Amino acid sequence: MTATNRIQDQFLGQFKADKTEIVVFFVNGFQMKGIIEDYDEETVSLYSQNKHHLIYKHAISTFTVDEGTEE
Repeated sequence: MTATNRIQDQFLGQFKADKTEIVVFFVNGFQMKGIIEDYDEETVSLYSQNKHHLIYKHAISTFTVDEGTEE
């Protein structure tokens, strides 16, 4: 399966292109709100609170659109 066919890449790519504010839920219960700058097979770069964060995907449980920005 190529990277462009993976469901996670479709979600992440759309969120990145639209600059959608999302909430990332981590496996330890922590939450972070931000905008996806980029991503690869193992990591997601998230811009949150005027800082750039590199997050390993294995630490992410779920991500969703921030309810305050949903249309």
